[in-house]
Parts: sequence; C-alpha cells; structure tokens
Amino acid sequence: MHIDNIYTAVVKRLNFASIKYLILIKSMNGLYIHIPFCGKVCDYCDFSVLAAPSRLYEEYVTLVLEEAKIRFTMDPSFLGRIQTVYLGGGTPSILPALLMKKMLSGLSELGVPFSQIQEFTMEVNPESAMVERLENAMDFGVDRFSLGLQSLDDSLLQKIGRSHTVKVGMEALEKLILLSSQGIRVSADLMFQLPNQTVENFVSDVRFLASSGVGHISFYGLNVAPHTVLGTHVRKGLLEIPEDLYRDMYNGGVEALERAGFHRYEVSNFAKPREESIHNQNYWNLGEYWGLGPGAHSFQNNMRFAGPQTYAVWRNWVREGCPHKALDLDPIGKKERIFEKVWLSLRQESGLDLDALAKEETVSIASKTLLPLIEKKWIEKEANQVRLVGDGWVMMDSVVEALIPHNIPT
Repeated sequence: MHIDNIYTAVVKRLNFASIKYLILIKSMNGLYIHIPFCGKVCDYCDFSVLAAPSRLYEEYVTLVLEEAKIRFTMDPSFLGRIQTVYLGGGTPSILPALLMKKMLSGLSELGVPFSQIQEFTMEVNPESAMVERLENAMDFGVDRFSLGLQSLDDSLLQKIGRSHTVKVGMEALEKLILLSSQGIRVSADLMFQLPNQTVENFVSDVRFLASSGVGHISFYGLNVAPHTVLGTHVRKGLLEIPEDLYRDMYNGGVEALERAGFHRYEVSNFAKPREESIHNQNYWNLGEYWGLGPGAHSFQNNMRFAGPQTYAVWRNWVREGCPHKALDLDPIGKKERIFEKVWLSLRQESGLDLDALAKEETVSIASKTLLPLIEKKWIEKEANQVRLVGDGWVMMDSVVEALIPHNIPT
C-alpha cells in the first residue's frame, strides 16, 4: 500500500496544506482561511475550489469577514491563543492586493493578532506571484510563502492540467527567494507518480529545488480521484500512472534531500534547521484550529466541524448567520482519537510515544505486535518511542493498521 491511500479522507478533513524549532505549544490555536478560487482548476483537484469570475472575489471577502465575525463572537477566547495563520486554497495569491488588504485588515479589526503570531503562511501559485501581492501580504505579517510548483517538466505540467509553465514557475521561485533577505521563509511543493513520470525526472526536480535556496520542500504522491478530469483520463486509458515506481520515487526524493541537508520531519515534509512548518505541526499534534471559507474544517473540543463545501451553499449559510444546525459535525470519540494519535504521530520523525498513549488513552500496544514490524525493518523502538524507518515510511498505512488496538471501548 502507498502512503495515505487509506487515509485520504482524513488528510482532506485536516486541510493539510503545516514547530518552528520542533517545540509544539500544546495550547496554541491555528487559523486557516480558505480562498476557493483558481484561474483554472487542475485536472487532479478534488478540493473545494472553482474557476470563478473576478467579480466574486469582493463578494467572497465580504462573506468570509462576516463568517469570522459570527464565529469569533461565539468564542472570543479562541482568538487570544492563535499562534499561526494559513492562507490556503485554491489560490490565495489570485486575490488582488486591495482585496487581500481588505480581508486581512478586517480580520485584524475582529481581533486576529497578526502582530503576535509565530507564523503566517500564504500559498502562492506561480502565475499569480505578483510582487505587489507578495509585498502587500508581507505588510500584514506573512513571513512564509508556499509555492505550488508540482513539477519542473512542462510536459508533465500539461498532463495534470496545471496553468503555469516551468519558466513562470522559475520566475516566481526567484521572486520568493529574493525575499529571504527580509526574513521570509520559502517552501516549495512537488508531486510525484505523475502520468509517464520517471524516477530520474522526479529526483532531478528534487535536487534542483534543494539547491535553489528554499528552506522547506514538500512532495506528495499523486492521488487520482475518480470524479476528476485526470481520473476520467486514467479510467479511459488516455494516461498511465507509474504505480510500480512509487517506492523508488519516494525513496529517491528522500535520499536527495537528506544529501542536501534537509531532514524528513514528516512523511511528506522536509526542512533545513529551523524551517519546519509550525501550522501543520499543530494539525499533526492534534492542536485546535478554526477554518474560514467554503469547505474549511475546524477542530475544537474533540469535534471536527465544517460549514458547507460548495461556494453557493456556503454563501447562503453565511447570509443566514452561519446556523449551527447546518454544520457538518464529526465528533471524535475514543476510537477515532486513538487512531489519529497513532497515525499522526507515526507520520512524524518524532514517532509515537507509547507511554503517553497508555497514560492518555489507557491503551497499550503489545511487544508481540511491534516485533514483526521491527523484523521487517519498518519501525524501530527506542525506550518508549516507536518510529518509522526504511520502507516503513512507504508502508505507513500497513504499519498503522497493525498497531491500532482492536476492541477499543467507546
């Protein structure tokens, strides 16, 4: 099994998009703001996004501020603990500078403590990485940009329906790296297992990015959702996914990054020292967060919840005052909590603390359960800590399934 094949729904639910010094403040909160617009929806995308006319952008900003006002009034104490903000999408950088300023100014007036937070990330697509928009975001405290490159091969970009070329991607990367002198941290995303992609092609992309000046790199195996354009092409035999190359691509990318001084602190995320993403680590450590915008999820008091996913329904929901009865509620019981603790812990370099699991959840993982995985060299155990090693990273789904205790009382 490949990484996350079984748990895609959970990944999407968590909005993974990201501790500065590997120290997590357990009581901190995160704020995720979903910008649902793209100039063009990529062929593989199955998130809550739409290619919409620019006239909707101002309407969206007005609505998301109204949603924030209502939500923040319900629990003002949440605001005081916000330590990270993440602008994701969609394409946050698609918003003109004036509208981004209006949205962030409005959130500031509602109490979001932009001047006090530890990290403020904004996703950027190459085709909308205008200097004015980047500088405007920095004026409000954005100190980290995440650039969605996905590939450095024009033919592969075309196969997955990306709207930028390699040339445009390189120009955007250069703009962002130049901002490093102003204290800006830069991350870049790649995808692998793309149609007709080779191991050599992917590893070459990783090596280039590792030498480019970015401090953080994420790479993810392509997930082909059946209802997407790409899914249709694959089903009809128009494109072929190199399933048998997954392991070699992943391990090749890991090796290239480790040689370049990046460490794998999460299964798909690699950083130079002090470049780790605080926001996402809050997700992985089951910290609390709120999401604003259509399809954005929140987690608080052992409850995941979200407003409507589609833009039109979300718009009506906000206009009606964000009624609680329309929320999609997903209570996290003991079984779900144990599963997520095991899965999310093993995703990380730090691994799973068996003593903490036993203390917090009164659940133990027997040595006889660990031994077969240790013999396969998929995990290692040191004192009370269990970590993925070797091909265990690729076989993470199987490791988690083996470790989850059966017959957990509710």
